[in-house]
Amino acid sequence: MIIRKITPKELKRTSELFSIAFEFEMENVKNSMDYFEAVTSEPKSREDICWQEHWAAFEDDNETMMSFFLAKPMPARFDGHSVTTTGIGGVSTLPQYRRRGGIRGCFVSALPAMYEEGAAFSYLYPFSTAYYRKFGYELCCDRACYHVRLSALRHYPVDGTCTLLEPCSLSEQNTARLTAAIKTIYQSWQNTYNMMILNEEYEYAWIAKSNPPRDQNFTYVYESAQGVPMAFMSFRQTVEEAGRNLTCSRFFFTCPEGLKGLLNLAASLAGDHDNLSFSLPTNLDISLILPEWSMGAASLDIVRHGMVRVINAAQVLRLARCRGNGSLILCLKDAFIPQNNDTFELIFQENQPNRVSVSFKEPDVTMEISDFSRLITGACDTASLPFMDTVTLHHPTESLSQIFYKKPIYITESF
Repeated sequence: MIIRKITPKELKRTSELFSIAFEFEMENVKNSMDYFEAVTSEPKSREDICWQEHWAAFEDDNETMMSFFLAKPMPARFDGHSVTTTGIGGVSTLPQYRRRGGIRGCFVSALPAMYEEGAAFSYLYPFSTAYYRKFGYELCCDRACYHVRLSALRHYPVDGTCTLLEPCSLSEQNTARLTAAIKTIYQSWQNTYNMMILNEEYEYAWIAKSNPPRDQNFTYVYESAQGVPMAFMSFRQTVEEAGRNLTCSRFFFTCPEGLKGLLNLAASLAGDHDNLSFSLPTNLDISLILPEWSMGAASLDIVRHGMVRVINAAQVLRLARCRGNGSLILCLKDAFIPQNNDTFELIFQENQPNRVSVSFKEPDVTMEISDFSRLITGACDTASLPFMDTVTLHHPTESLSQIFYKKPIYITESF
């Protein structure tokens, strides 16, 4: 088996392999280089720009592609810093090559390469948590998924307005205003939550393409009476057992007024629809804003939403937002990235950069890179340590809770 990044003429094959593995139709393209030119001459997404980041497993002929995934680097937030996070997507293996170790081989090569290329984290959405734990990934962001009966909503006393995004019908001035509003609202979340991806301009291309009469996808922007953008949501109707549902793909607000403005808009559709579904970060508890919870009027489910892996432990320790003053000797176990498989001394002081160095001292705590990844991003805190079988606490120390504590964490992009 040969593991390497793809060449231009192999880009089309990755799409073919993906369509075969997941059984969907692929648009016909004349030949491999025509496909490559079409993708790279006018890139429309981060996937197009990062085409060369496909890692693939080949038969020994170095031509027959068995498996592949895309490891695209993206800027993301971590404790107030912008860091490179590698999003793993498109993980595919042809049926006849499954259980041959193709994807494992790609990870064995790609993870050290991510380190060398400057990544701090990697993120993915698993088909199996147990499978990806083998490569050092661990559960990270959770989503709070709300399901609300529209008829149970009350009218909230806010005096702003909602505007439907219709670039084809609105004036250029109004379209520009709503576009700026959406970016402002989204960027406020970017600046708040660990793991949020910092969107590039092309990742807002959906705004200009919005056409509600054609695609039946509706985006409303709420602005205060003074014209301050406070919230937006995108939804489409889905028919479910419980009735006609307004299912949101985007739901963002900067303050309670913005949330209430969106809920007022949703309640106005109660004559034709039954429920509203949307997702939020788990640190935003809006349960008291919703007036009724009994008899199925509202429900809340916590859903796992992806797995994280630290790629460069020293870099992440240097950037971590620690509380107060202290130090920790941390022994990490990483079977794939040798530079992480070491003992590190972290010294932190208020208003000073963290100091991190390789240490020969006896560690205070030993843990797998997967446990460290979940803890340092803020997905859990030291209360979870007794339930982490691969964590060994040698010397109890207050510093653990100063480094590993719950933080606002959320991710909305898929890859």
